[in-house]
Amino acid sequence: MSEEIEPSEIIKEAIDEGYTDFYVAYSGGKDSGIALDFITKEFPENFRGIIFVDTGIATKATVDFVKDYCKKHDYKLNILHPYDVKRKKKSDYGEIGQPFTFENLVMNFGFPTAGGHNLTMGWLKYYPMRNFIYQKIKDGENPAIISGVRKKESKRRSKRKSYAGYINHDGKITFVCPLFYKSNEWVTKYWIENDIKRSPVYDTLHISGDCLCGCFAKKEELKLLEMFHPEVFAEIKRLEKLVKEKGTKEAQRYTTWGNNKQSTVEVEAQSTIEDAVCTECFFDRDSANDDTERFDGELASIEKKLTGVSK
Repeated sequence: MSEEIEPSEIIKEAIDEGYTDFYVAYSGGKDSGIALDFITKEFPENFRGIIFVDTGIATKATVDFVKDYCKKHDYKLNILHPYDVKRKKKSDYGEIGQPFTFENLVMNFGFPTAGGHNLTMGWLKYYPMRNFIYQKIKDGENPAIISGVRKKESKRRSKRKSYAGYINHDGKITFVCPLFYKSNEWVTKYWIENDIKRSPVYDTLHISGDCLCGCFAKKEELKLLEMFHPEVFAEIKRLEKLVKEKGTKEAQRYTTWGNNKQSTVEVEAQSTIEDAVCTECFFDRDSANDDTERFDGELASIEKKLTGVSK
């Protein structure tokens, strides 16, 4: 299949496969925001609402932004929670009925690292979405989740096999990625022309802020959380203390967020971000900063071009 395939073609292919009820997985980020705008404008008859997973480790600013954005545009918002998903079988990691919350994940495995990203994503996002979709199937719908994932969105994602296709089936769940082949320039231009908004957390952390599990966190991020999102910092501090006191033997190996061996107590002793990390390192973020800075640069460039055309 040519990489020139358009978003509308991808959606029509999904419809041809029998998926007629679309729920957009929205994080408050730019790509999911564009996917949302595209679906509501081009396929309104198939749009059924938004899925937002409140992971339990999100910034309040992101959650509030998503609620306000959906209310403003009259989008039906379905807020899902990991605590609504209960363990059905007893295991070494929990009793029957125990919810798949971030706290329980930390208590069992410790704070997640890059190697534990798939497990973390399963606990906090995938399981709630799976329950939601299974219920929609029982209700007689033919649902699919619309994702804003793009093939070349970041260096990390471009290498992952799970992003090899624009329509992905996982059991009864289907993910459709209409923006899969779109370039950064296309995304930026669409963003400007359609006046898409993104979570204000991009201004502080350069990410949407819907899931601060810490899997890919950099050393400086904990200080940024203390400075700009103290409610998340306080939750991490609480869990640090709890996992040291009551965590499993495995969890005791990972008692600091982001696996940077830097505790919240140590971060509180730092007066500025420069104390947390050198200036060069602060601006050396591989996926998040690289993507955000590129986006902001292209946004300014295209805005200039559009201004010239309109004159």
